[in-house]
Amino acid sequence: MPIFLTFLFMLAYPALAQESLAEIRNSIRTVNAEAEREKNLTQTEAQRHTAFVEMAKQKTEAFETQEKALSAQIDSLKVEIDKLKGARQRAIGTARHFETRKSKYNEELANAIDSLASFVEQGFPYKNNETAEALREISSLLKKSVISTEAAFGRAWEAMMERVRLGYTAETWNGNLEFEGKTLTGKFFRYGFVSSIFVSQNGEMVLWLNSKNGKWENVGENFALRSSLKETMRVAEGKTAPKLSLIPVSH
Repeated sequence: MPIFLTFLFMLAYPALAQESLAEIRNSIRTVNAEAEREKNLTQTEAQRHTAFVEMAKQKTEAFETQEKALSAQIDSLKVEIDKLKGARQRAIGTARHFETRKSKYNEELANAIDSLASFVEQGFPYKNNETAEALREISSLLKKSVISTEAAFGRAWEAMMERVRLGYTAETWNGNLEFEGKTLTGKFFRYGFVSSIFVSQNGEMVLWLNSKNGKWENVGENFALRSSLKETMRVAEGKTAPKLSLIPVSH
């Protein structure tokens, strides 16, 4: 019996030894494969790290280049800002200078317009109060800066040109005249800035404007002048053929 068992054991031993050797070899292959895999992973990671380091280096160099460029631009901008500040200060100084000159010119122009109003009031007494009032209104608006210098000059110029136009025009019109406390209805005739006459509607009152004192003078019993002025009015109205007519002129 023991001999049989020993034989069986001797038969089983090579089988067990062979199985253990196969397992060892499999384990070695497994370990080698795992080691190779780890090696490959390590190499891949090393390559990734190298690539990352290289990329980081390139980005750092790019950032440094951009930083230098931006720094140069900032320096350039600072120089330009300083130039602009200087130019702005000069512009402000120039603007103040011209603003002061403009204010002075506006004041002088307003005074000149006021003097024109006084000149108009002393001229031929026809619509002079209206024109003088308009000129003084222009001067007031200019002083208050409600209108511009150009607008004030243009309006004053137009007002004076209207007076000039009146100087070489003639006109007739119907209207009322206050004379010696009475309101007379009749017809006016103006010849430039030389003479104005008035003939009442009933023909009884014939007046002429004394430009020296601005008052209307009654022809009265001067029948020759009365007749001449009535004829002048008829010529002015186109009711008779043009002819030489006498008109009174202050001197």
